[in-house]
Amino acid sequence: MRNVYLIFRRDYLGYVRAWGFWLSLAAVPLFMIIGGSFAVFAMKSTPVRYYAVIESGTTYADAIDDQFARGEQETARQARDMVDGMNLPPESRQRIEINADDAASERKFIRVPAPADDIDSLRPYLLGEKLVSGPLGDKPLFAAFIPSADGKTLEYWSDDVNVSTLLNTAAAAMRHLAERNALADAGLPADFLEQVEASAIDVPARRIRSVAEQSSAGSEVTMADRAPTYVAGGLAYFLWLMIFSIIQYLLMGTIEERSNKIFDTLLTSVKLPELLAGKLLAVFAVTSTMMASWGLFALAASAFAATQLPGGADLFTPFLAAIADPGIILPGLISFVLGYLMYGVIFMALGSLCDTIQEAQTLLSPMMILLMLPMFAIFIAFQDPGSPVVDIAAWVPIFTPFLLILRMPNDPPMWEVAAQMVIMAATTLLILWGATKVYRAGAVHGAGIGDLGGVFKRMISRKNG
Repeated sequence: MRNVYLIFRRDYLGYVRAWGFWLSLAAVPLFMIIGGSFAVFAMKSTPVRYYAVIESGTTYADAIDDQFARGEQETARQARDMVDGMNLPPESRQRIEINADDAASERKFIRVPAPADDIDSLRPYLLGEKLVSGPLGDKPLFAAFIPSADGKTLEYWSDDVNVSTLLNTAAAAMRHLAERNALADAGLPADFLEQVEASAIDVPARRIRSVAEQSSAGSEVTMADRAPTYVAGGLAYFLWLMIFSIIQYLLMGTIEERSNKIFDTLLTSVKLPELLAGKLLAVFAVTSTMMASWGLFALAASAFAATQLPGGADLFTPFLAAIADPGIILPGLISFVLGYLMYGVIFMALGSLCDTIQEAQTLLSPMMILLMLPMFAIFIAFQDPGSPVVDIAAWVPIFTPFLLILRMPNDPPMWEVAAQMVIMAATTLLILWGATKVYRAGAVHGAGIGDLGGVFKRMISRKNG
């Protein structure tokens, strides 16, 4: 164990003492802060724009205003629906709904009286050469709507062709106006479709439980019911991200030591299994340091958000309960360790066959394909954990570490969980045995990528012999 520890300490300190490690460690939270701040700043700093509608009455203008109002109401409704599924205290729910209503009502397009009646007279206002008066002072006219002579089109004139929000809103408003006119021609009220929609029977989601559970927890589907799936999906993606992160460390470190003949020196002092174990633990510690740092940053950001949002602490309670559930965490940890070992030794063994970075690059494509297959499986399992495709793929060892985690919130049969863990463990041991042979051939005997076939042939012949 002392030799394993010495190899582990040597490699781990070699990684964490490099400036590049700390730069990459700080890059993710830094970019998240910059990206999040930029998104908030962009949303808050979007200017309020003026537009005008040229018409004898207010039919088109009112239709566009109504369409903006419907969009704001729909945004507020979606926020209320999300809050309804979180089991928040009434006071917190009310404050969040008020904030959502206020945010939804911040309209970025304001209608002003038209300063002219034709496009030629409007041109200097649309080009910013002249300003129009409005609620927020004098501004250029962003856009103008002018009906065509035959009344079949409502022309949209603007100097900025990239901002299409107002154009899309006007198009939706014209469709709604056409529906309202058609209803009037049929002798139906203008809000007939709204009345029909309001009279539709609600379809609330209910979760069946035992009588005892239902009497205490109720039958309404809340965030507490969905949180285990989200937590399991996060663990599966976390495992994938960690495995993806170790490729450069395992490949580059192994290539450097092979090219500098460091293996020869190390193997005079330690045994090959000890060398492998120490290196795997070191890379695991490096990636764990990165993930733990990012996790602490995410936790701190979540705690800060909880203090800023009314009732924010209640938003995280279902997720904390799911994380503390042994039925999810224990299989998740086992899958995490075995999955890391399974993929880690594969990458380390392949890296031992490379002398240069160019040779390693030829391995990156198949490695990426090998890693993308579990990502596709994770996506399918997250959408439908009970899919037969997921049930079958969970028995494939390269998918098992990820899919077993995702299946746990749906309470799969325990015999399947136990059997898949046994298969996963047996496969990991088999891969570890084969990777050790390949690593010995590459690190000790100098075998290259072209010799990989011969290595496997010798392994099979010795096993049969």
